[in-house]
Amino acid sequence: MSILWLMERSVGGFAESSVGNNPEPRRAIARVWPVGAPTPGLADREVQVWQTDLQPPAERLRELAATLTADERDRAARFRFSEHRERFIAGRGLLRDLLGRILDRPAAALRFIQGPHGKPMLAGEDAAAGLGFNLSHSGDRALYAVARRAVGVDLEVLERTVTYADVAKRVCTPREWVVFQTLPTERAREAFFTCWTRKEAIAKALGAGLASGLRTLEVCFREDAGPDGRTCWRDGEGREWSVLNLPLGSDWSGALAAAGADWRWRGWRWTDGG
Repeated sequence: MSILWLMERSVGGFAESSVGNNPEPRRAIARVWPVGAPTPGLADREVQVWQTDLQPPAERLRELAATLTADERDRAARFRFSEHRERFIAGRGLLRDLLGRILDRPAAALRFIQGPHGKPMLAGEDAAAGLGFNLSHSGDRALYAVARRAVGVDLEVLERTVTYADVAKRVCTPREWVVFQTLPTERAREAFFTCWTRKEAIAKALGAGLASGLRTLEVCFREDAGPDGRTCWRDGEGREWSVLNLPLGSDWSGALAAAGADWRWRGWRWTDGG
């Protein structure tokens, strides 16, 4: 079976054309994410993914800053450069706004605690809603994932300066590494980020770092990937998880991981956060 075909099955935004004599798949039409804004409610099997920009207008940034706690504002103030400070305010403020809209609660009223590995969780009365959430940003672009289960998301711009082979060798399983080395040079960058974002999303869903043994977790270049590129596995406690790549268009790679395999994801562009 073609290695290129296996790689395409792992990448969101691709369509399988055939196998055998003509293994090279055709690229699917890029998915257009509809514009939307969060509303109250979230179905049990639904995973929402929100794509947005972390450069809101000055007035909107002030509104978001006003929803932060004193501790969050102190953290923002510690950033040396204004662009990093504003990005933190926007990222945290939009997270509050997003969760507040879904829970139908004021954004400023939400409280968070950190899990064992630093993953934030809702605290107090809002914890009873059972929402899992995660944020990833690359530059000024961000992805938010929200579900009634553990969830992780990762977003990366396809940098050309990364030494893909060096990093891939550290995070890929032995089989994944063998496959990676067989890919044409022009495909290596895309393949690397496809696998990297999957493993990052998994680590974030699990609430652990990449040092948590993910080099032993084979989730790239698998023949048993589903029609949407979804790959499933069970952790050491027998719990089922699944991961897929998100169709983000050229120069970007993203992945979504969540507990179980019965979930369906929906994505929107949240144009201004307002």
